[in-house]
Amino acid sequence: MALVAVGIAGSNSPYADVSGVTEPDFAIRVTLLGTGVPVPNPRQFGPSILVEANDVKLLFDCGRGCAHRLWNLGPQYLRGTQHVFITHLHSDHTVGMPDLYLNGWVMLRPAGLKIYGPKKAEDLMRHIRLAYDEDVIYRVDRQMSTLSRAQLEYSVTTVTDGAEFDFNGVKVTAIRVDHHVVQPAFGYRVDYGGHSVVISGDTAFSTNLIRHSKGADVILHEVVSPALENFVRANYQKDMADDIVALHTLAPDAGRVFNEAGVRLGVFTHLDNNPSTIPELIEQTRETWDGRLEVGEDLMVIDIGEDIEVRRPAHPAESVAG
Repeated sequence: MALVAVGIAGSNSPYADVSGVTEPDFAIRVTLLGTGVPVPNPRQFGPSILVEANDVKLLFDCGRGCAHRLWNLGPQYLRGTQHVFITHLHSDHTVGMPDLYLNGWVMLRPAGLKIYGPKKAEDLMRHIRLAYDEDVIYRVDRQMSTLSRAQLEYSVTTVTDGAEFDFNGVKVTAIRVDHHVVQPAFGYRVDYGGHSVVISGDTAFSTNLIRHSKGADVILHEVVSPALENFVRANYQKDMADDIVALHTLAPDAGRVFNEAGVRLGVFTHLDNNPSTIPELIEQTRETWDGRLEVGEDLMVIDIGEDIEVRRPAHPAESVAG
């Protein structure tokens, strides 16, 4: 298996030398802002993925540290990321929303957030706005500021299976997935310039995800890594541990998704990428998938075009699939 892992040098930003996504070689750029799980660890922030195409920025989920990671890419990313797709309403996928919503406002985001997701996303945003009303009073009424309440306006669009959205020629398709008792839950497919990436969201093995992923270049798929399963089984009673694992996808089943969808690259995210357990994760996946594979880490960049190029942050990469 050929693997491209290019170290990225830079001073203020880990991506200072990465050229723009509008370059002709790549139609779509994906940045894994956060690849982690609810359990905090120093390597991984919460689930969040940025997709860029044709000068459009699309954010998928907003987990712990999302706004921080956007700022890592450059102030324009926190100010200019307006469209947010939510896969489902588990807290680890949305806990970064107040920071994105309010800090983006404070940093002079030019327009309100546009949220797409399950119906209850409207309740989420309404309660966030109410929870921080005192902060808004301080900043608008009591400080010398150009901020206004109008700039905090947001919209929420409820998605359904197969719903399509167009952003300057960049198409997003919602995919109903199987997160068991957590319903509805969605993945998303992004298509532009003859290329595509699929984001699974949280799901058990899903035939609907496979159906919508046919012919995609890349799938970013959640996985129950050995490190995560060991943690769950060590900290919860058996029935609860079994239930938690059943909400998600084991590595051999994720390999089946990659294989049956016929993708060029499979990427694992939403996992504990403890370097010591990655060989076991790869071995499990190889039971069903012999194609190109990457284990995600925070701030990994995937450029998708005729070639697929993977870039890791400047620190030594420990979680590389061989």
